[in-house]
Amino acid sequence: MLENGTFTVIIPAHNEESVIARCLATIQRDDHDGHAMTIVVAANGCSDRTVEVARAAAPDALVLDLAHGSKTGAINAANRHALPFPRIVLDADVECGFHSLAALAQVLRQPGIMAAAPQIRIDLAHCNWAMKAYYRVWSRQPYARAGKGGAGCYGLSAAALSRIGEFPAIIGDDLWIHTRFADHERCYVSEDTEGRPVFSVVYPPRTAIEQIRIEARRFIGTAEVHRLHPSPHVAISEESGGLAAFRNSGNIKDLLVYFTIKISARLLAKWRLIRGRGRNWSRDVSSRVLAKTDA
Repeated sequence: MLENGTFTVIIPAHNEESVIARCLATIQRDDHDGHAMTIVVAANGCSDRTVEVARAAAPDALVLDLAHGSKTGAINAANRHALPFPRIVLDADVECGFHSLAALAQVLRQPGIMAAAPQIRIDLAHCNWAMKAYYRVWSRQPYARAGKGGAGCYGLSAAALSRIGEFPAIIGDDLWIHTRFADHERCYVSEDTEGRPVFSVVYPPRTAIEQIRIEARRFIGTAEVHRLHPSPHVAISEESGGLAAFRNSGNIKDLLVYFTIKISARLLAKWRLIRGRGRNWSRDVSSRVLAKTDA
């Protein structure tokens, strides 16, 4: 039985009307077992119906309607409210059930644990053959196996937020968080105390073109964190996985797809930086269009 306690889920959302209801429905689907969960949807710079959909999907949630579009700014705005700890940041296009969130919160109440993340499950049901090949290689890499592959969800203790203060205006908030703490202060949670799996469901781009755009943004965000916010706590990064990809994957066709996407993304990232467009926010549209169609 999970220990009862309070915690907060913060969902930054920028024009997420197609996925926010799915995200909120998954959070609220399970029995809360006496836990007191606060949900905050930090809608930022939205020009669609995100705020309206969120309020309808979660009437008890605090829905912020922020004028400026910024993920880290939205997280900071949510944190300025007197919200219960621990606090868990969840991407609007990711699904994570209540039991998984409560398990993260329970771990974050342990002394010395600053940050926690769930196991990641990649839903490839609607992806094309190239994306399935890419993720067959991706899933074998050290950063993915170590639980550092981007679950779209991470939790922070009260002590962690006291140490780091406000989030800076950066692209890669998850990498920034991951590099603020030593290994022994971070926890990768794969099951709760009752043996139930702890995970988030991530919907990747459906096509290689969309993946290249997302990877380019990730390259830019990673470089930005390393340049502006260096840390002694170096994370296992995707950039270090080249040799591991050769060692861990026996399918040459999958490897060809994987490296084509990685190299193309790096070139696109450099091109965006040369043109002064490195700060432009890029996100996958294909999975969101699909979610809206399914809804």
